[in-house]
This record gives sequence, C-alpha cells and structure tokens, in this order.
Amino acid sequence: MRLKSIGKKGSYTVFLVMFMSGMIFFSSAVINAAHAVWVNSTAEDLGNVWASSILAEYDRVLFRRYGLMGYYGNENLVREKLIHYSDYSFKGKKYFKRGEIACHMEDFKLMDTDTVRDQIIHSESTFWKPVPFEGRGPETPEGVENDTGKGRFISAKWIINSLPSRNLKGQKSKGGAVGSICEMTYIFKAFKDHVDERDLGKTYFRNEIEYIIAGKLNDEKSRKAVYDRMLIERNGMNLLYLYSSGEKRTAALEAAELLTPGPEAVITQALILETWAFLESRNDMALLYAGERVPIMKGDDNWALGLEAAVDSEFSEDGKGELDTRKSGEKEKYVRPKRIEGQKYEDYLKTLLLTVPENKRLLRIMDLIQINMKYAYCDYFLLDDYYTGISFEMTVNDRIHEFERKYR
Repeated sequence: MRLKSIGKKGSYTVFLVMFMSGMIFFSSAVINAAHAVWVNSTAEDLGNVWASSILAEYDRVLFRRYGLMGYYGNENLVREKLIHYSDYSFKGKKYFKRGEIACHMEDFKLMDTDTVRDQIIHSESTFWKPVPFEGRGPETPEGVENDTGKGRFISAKWIINSLPSRNLKGQKSKGGAVGSICEMTYIFKAFKDHVDERDLGKTYFRNEIEYIIAGKLNDEKSRKAVYDRMLIERNGMNLLYLYSSGEKRTAALEAAELLTPGPEAVITQALILETWAFLESRNDMALLYAGERVPIMKGDDNWALGLEAAVDSEFSEDGKGELDTRKSGEKEKYVRPKRIEGQKYEDYLKTLLLTVPENKRLLRIMDLIQINMKYAYCDYFLLDDYYTGISFEMTVNDRIHEFERKYR
C-alpha cells in the first residue's frame, strides 16, 4: 500500500513539474512577445519623430514669402541624417539592432506643378500673406542683368536651363475650378505688375504678372507684349463702339467727304474710324497705367478723344507710340473722359491670365519664385533641391519598418 501511495505522489510531482515548465515557457514567450512589441513600437515612434524632424527643416523664407513648404535635401543627405538620429537614439541599447535604411523621395519633389498647385490652394485656405525679403540678399548672380534703359533681363544659359518652365514642359496639371480661383488670388497677392508693386519689396522683375502672361525673360519685353495685347483688345472694343454710334459714324463720314470727296469717302471714313479707335485705345492704356479705370464697352460719357485727334493725329506720344504716364511730376499725358468707371489694369490682366493654359501659368509662377529666391535670398537656390515629404524603410531587429510623412 505504501508503494502505491508513493507512486501517486510521484505522478503529482511530475505533473507539477510539467505544468510549471509550461508556465515558464509560456511566460517567457509572453515576455519575448511583449519585448518584441515594445521594440517595434519604439522603433515606429522614433522613426516618425525622425521624419518629423526632417520635415521641420522647411525653408522659412520660402514659406513666408511664397507660402510653399519644402526642405532642402537629397536621398543621400536625408539618409545620413536618419542614420545619425538612429545612432543617437539607439546608443547603449543592446536590444536594438538597426540594419539598413533606404530613402525614397522622388514622389515628394517640390518642383512639380500639382504639388505647387496643392500648396497654393492650402495657402489661400489659411489666409497666408507674403512677407517681403529681408536684408540685402546675395550679390546679383552671373547671367542676370540690370539695364535701367531696357529693363532687367536674364541671358545666362545655366540660369535659364534650370527654370521649371524649361524642365517640366511635358508635365500636365490636374486642373480644376477651385485651383484656378485660388491660383488667381495667389498671383495678385504674391507678384507685382507694372501698375501695382503691392508692397512686396525686393524682386528681380518689376513686371512679374506680365511675365506669367508673356513668358519673356526681359522685363521690358514682358511689359510691352502685354501692353500690345491690351491695346489690340481695346482697339477692337473702341472700334465696335464707334460703328455703333450713329453720331460719331456720321461725323467721321462728313470729315472723310471733305478730305476725299466722292466714292473714296467711304474708305477714308473707315481709316478715320480706325485711327480714332486706335488713339482712344492708347489713351485708355495711359489711363490704366495711371491707375484709372476704363470700361470694356464704352458709352458717350466714357469716350475721351474728339474727332479732330483722329483727323489731325496731333497727339503727344513717345518714341514707342505709347502715352507715357509713368514719369512722376509730369503733366498728365492723357485725356480724361467725363466719367471714369469700369475695370482697372488688374482686371484686364486677369482676362489675359485666363488665356494662358493653367500648366503654363504654374510653371511661370515657379520660374518667378526660383528667380527671386536666387536673387534676394540664396544665389544657388533651385526648386529641384526641395522636397515636401519623406518615405523611408528601416530594419530593426530583422524587421522592416516603413515610414511616410508629408506636409499636407
């Protein structure tokens, strides 16, 4: 009987040992799993912190002046920073074994029309306002000129070839009504035109919005191209008004009959009306340059010039056939109509901007940003060196962790 009892106690002991061994193995597995979860969770948290640290290096001048967020870098430079961060974070922690780190940044380039368009929309939704450049800035880089007689221009191929409009010609933007509205608002907030500097401080070109329309890397040529287009539009509208006005049409015919009696009077009338419309158009442009308003379609009270101006062609003009109102302190070189109303120079610019394809507008906006950042801030500035996000992979304890962060 005693041997039988001892046998029972032995079996209990064996069972207890097996149970305790299982519990120990189970506890060890739980501890190992908890440790792995903790290691992975820590690696994820640290990776996100490192990504945020890199994004926090955004160029403040670029953001304050143009509302764009981007940090300077490249894949090798960012990878070196991540290695530095990880070495510092894992220093003295033997339970962390970091492997390779691989960066992927091509999808986050700031030099992308859709990216710039999205950032413009975001800037306008947050009521961003441009802050002029501070300080003197670097010396004017080689290849950019400042001829006070002809206006500033850029001739160096190395500068021209680095412009976004030269590098992204085939890229198409998504488009959209909201984007176009925000883009228009942004243009008249961030850039100057010939009439209004908008308190934007230092810029390389004065006629910036004219550049967006005309695309000339010569300040005076951009202004002149826009002037000519507006003059043609005004000439057409003024000629339409003259033909719709029986009184003015009859007066032109009477003058034509005095000059060329007979059948040729009709041809002379057409020439007088065209000359009259053209001279009125130059007067319109002088009014717009002076900050006044000119209606798209005129009435009798908005018409400034009399028939004698067309017949005699005695009207002050400069060597380029323009009425110059830009010299301060001089007598007005335009005729004021009875009533000043209608659209301002800015409104006419908006109509011309709408004729420029959205993709081309965005590229020229990017051109101006790069030119001004290079001129007034950093002479080696290139949009192609800036990124709006980061994506990287990191191996920790033989497990791959993936991270992706961007500004918006």
